[in-house]
Amino acid sequence: MEIVVLKQAKKELKDGPKELMVDIYSLFDDLSHGKSLGMPISRPLTSIASGLHELRLSGRAGEFRVFYFIKIGDAIYIVHACSKKKQSIDKRTTDLLRSRIRSINL
Repeated sequence: MEIVVLKQAKKELKDGPKELMVDIYSLFDDLSHGKSLGMPISRPLTSIASGLHELRLSGRAGEFRVFYFIKIGDAIYIVHACSKKKQSIDKRTTDLLRSRIRSINL
């Protein structure tokens, strides 16, 4: 399956911790070849949107999250990336994720 990185997410990834980039892109490769990633690396976020998942990575710089949306029969979209600062996903991030997913579904 094709991996599509949204423009905004591309910048967020670029600004992320360099030490994790090899791991992140290796996981993208696994996803593109149909590998199912489970906990603790990836978890579904169906409470926000069906098909949305969160990659969970840790490094010296702290925890980093990459949110991806699987559109069956189409592609896997990388919609957002950020450093984890709180225990749960805040409303601002939830709204941002929903907005970016809506832009894919148009």
